[in-house]
Amino acid sequence: MKKISEFSLIFFFLVVSVVLAPSNQTTNTINQFSLEFYKETANKNTGKSLILSPLSAEVLLGLLSTGARGDTQKEISDALHLPDSEIIKSTFQTTMRKLSNIQGVVLNIANKVYVKDGEAFKLDPVFKSVAVDQFSSDVENIDFSKATRAANTINEWVESKTNNKIKDFVSPDIFDENTRIMLVNAIYFQGNWENPFDKRSVQKTKFKKNKIDKVEVDIMYQTDDFPYANLPEWNSEILALPYKNNDTYLAIILPRKVDGLAALEEKLYGANMVNIINKMRKTEVHVGIPKFKIESTIDLKHVLPELGIKLIFNKQKADLHNLLKNPEQLFVSDAKQKAFIEVNEHGTEAGVVTGFFNKNCSIKKQKLRVVADSARIDEEYFTADHPFFYMLMNKDDIIFCGKYIGD
Repeated sequence: MKKISEFSLIFFFLVVSVVLAPSNQTTNTINQFSLEFYKETANKNTGKSLILSPLSAEVLLGLLSTGARGDTQKEISDALHLPDSEIIKSTFQTTMRKLSNIQGVVLNIANKVYVKDGEAFKLDPVFKSVAVDQFSSDVENIDFSKATRAANTINEWVESKTNNKIKDFVSPDIFDENTRIMLVNAIYFQGNWENPFDKRSVQKTKFKKNKIDKVEVDIMYQTDDFPYANLPEWNSEILALPYKNNDTYLAIILPRKVDGLAALEEKLYGANMVNIINKMRKTEVHVGIPKFKIESTIDLKHVLPELGIKLIFNKQKADLHNLLKNPEQLFVSDAKQKAFIEVNEHGTEAGVVTGFFNKNCSIKKQKLRVVADSARIDEEYFTADHPFFYMLMNKDDIIFCGKYIGD
């Protein structure tokens, strides 16, 4: 009987603010996945603040799809709303190039493929070519049987790519004699606000978690010109806080009602976020937003199947036979995401790592479109003192998103 093997897929993210963008015809479809990814994750993480990175998940799902076949590959393509593997490869190749050309902030992105040492475990040549040429991945042979050494090697790489923000990414007990491949994506971002908040503006303020419960938080205040729009169809308003290069920004969608976040989240599913962003116009806004830190750990085995990605977890039916030159029956045994975000007076910093564990089993710099060529309107007040949804974006593209409810 053919031996069944494992393919552990683990997402770990340490986040704080981010940026990147494919400004092409696929923007709406990628954003659609991002919002669906958020919605399903939020449904399974109620009652607490949340941070996640659809983009880092998309990158490795895209890479994984190039090693998949048949219905397994189709499920990933359908979930990403990209019709086939060729479109997936070209989309993420464009994304990787654009990431490397962002100006005004620190943004480093790296992919790595670790493959079990030995002649019997070479990567499929086509998969290796796609990983290197279109996903900008490095490839390294590693002896997974020496688990402690392997874990140390991978953790050192992760720390080096995330400015030491993510430590102990993997533990030795992840690896055994069946481990074949590990795919890793790491992103590090650091950016300062275009308009920093004065530390003296920070005030202790009651944050209304719901109609009854309140908690004291530090809220930062300032008045300046920001992209802003009222969203009556969502009973909400949206504000963008740009970073210094003006292409990257934190967008906050604030419900008018204290208990309006759940209704807003329902509106997000299937929304055209590009249209929402384009509604913003530069105006004087009296801004108040909380300083916050959020950490999230998410079991994606409960999220990805809700998005239609099921077969990769099936021991008998997963078809990932294009990963290795000598194919073996592989499946995804684990999928997790860990994230961290901090927002303060100066800006944000982010580190993201995504890992898939496989066992035998130049762009012209532009100003933010919503800021340019827009007439000034009357001043507005935007005080985020109750639960809200936020997105870390580059131009029109969602990189990280989540919710803050005051915990």
